[in-house]
Amino acid sequence: MDKNNIPVITCMCSGMTIGLAIGGAVGLSQGRAGITTCYGLLFGMIIGVIIGTVIKKVKE
Repeated sequence: MDKNNIPVITCMCSGMTIGLAIGGAVGLSQGRAGITTCYGLLFGMIIGVIIGTVIKKVKE
């Protein structure tokens, strides 16, 4: 693994965890936990990769 990708991987995993938690909470409140949790996981991962890439570019 390239050590320059550490911010991207860290933000991606953090985004997935936060998205999973938010998607699960929203899904449980609406009664549709499954699909909302998956959307939260997906969007959290995408946002995390974007933030990690921005951090990586700023550091360079």
